[in-house]
Amino acid sequence: MGARFLHSSDWQLGMVRASWPAESQARYADDQIDTVRKLARIAVERKCAFVVVAGDIFDSIRPTRRVRNRAMDALANFTMPVYLLPGNHDAASPAALWSDEDLINALPEQVIVVQTSDLLSVPGVDAEVVGAPWPSKRPGSDLLSAVLRDLPKPEAGVVRVAIGHGGVDSISPDRLDPDLISVSEIQRAILEQRATYVALGDRHSVTRIADAAWYSGAPMATDYDEVDSGKTLVVDASPSGVSVEPIAVSSWCFLRQQFDITGTESVTMVQSFLDNLDNKERTAVRLALQGTINLSTNAALEEVLSRSRDIFAALEVSERRSGLVVIPDNDDLTSLELSGFAQDALEELAALSKEGSSDKAQVATDALMLLRRLAQSAS
Repeated sequence: MGARFLHSSDWQLGMVRASWPAESQARYADDQIDTVRKLARIAVERKCAFVVVAGDIFDSIRPTRRVRNRAMDALANFTMPVYLLPGNHDAASPAALWSDEDLINALPEQVIVVQTSDLLSVPGVDAEVVGAPWPSKRPGSDLLSAVLRDLPKPEAGVVRVAIGHGGVDSISPDRLDPDLISVSEIQRAILEQRATYVALGDRHSVTRIADAAWYSGAPMATDYDEVDSGKTLVVDASPSGVSVEPIAVSSWCFLRQQFDITGTESVTMVQSFLDNLDNKERTAVRLALQGTINLSTNAALEEVLSRSRDIFAALEVSERRSGLVVIPDNDDLTSLELSGFAQDALEELAALSKEGSSDKAQVATDALMLLRRLAQSAS
């Protein structure tokens, strides 16, 4: 015997992107809800007996009423049991949403919030679920390993899915984090058949940790450091083995790109890169720009970036990774055709702008660019 189920995590419903245009934020929020509905359709199409969501269903412990109500409406599309595990973003603390009676009462009857580590039998199939819910944002211990160590073996023929949330010690850069999950404990539980499959959440990229332990990744991309998000996992599990199939869910994309800007040819390269990207309204781009350019090249670059900001979901230039320096040259100064006091101001600002990376030099450069725009508009 065996069971097929859907493994998802990190929906992050209600995520706010304050730096994005309002239109893009609204599109992102709408698509988050539509993604939940798509997961429900995939679960039906692939004949999944149940669904596990390994934490961070919501992006905070206090999502807005609108986010909550839309989530409940989307969850109603599932026709099979859905097991929701509280994660670090939506921990099951006394002040959190999972303690709100109005929300619990609004949950569709097939949706179960896993707030304890009790074994839960899945109706209609030889399977059971056990979870390690987060009681707070910083529990200070390896919650999943504590659950796995105490598990007895399931009855013959029963598939057991353990649900956990958090980073694992084999790939985390912070090995001293007390919340990290022990991969050796996961492997031991699988080897000793105390767990058939371990469904993990928190890492937003699809990642295999062991033969029967995976991160599903976020079903919709959330940040630039994700390498394989926008997917869900369909899992076929039996006491004799497990197979996992990643399935694409969302087309949202976060891209990083670096350019060395030396002149107008470089600006053309930036424009070509942006123009050739597909699905712009659901793509966020972060550029890192290096180099030394004059006012004319900077004006051309700003025109490209300004136009693209109106088209993409988001377009930003990374301050931390960029080192673009604007220094006026002789062509800039002569092309403005100024005289008198205006020419004197121009020369003084040009001298100040060449004083390295000081705040005064930046202010002078900004003033030069403004003066250039004013001179051009008057001509």
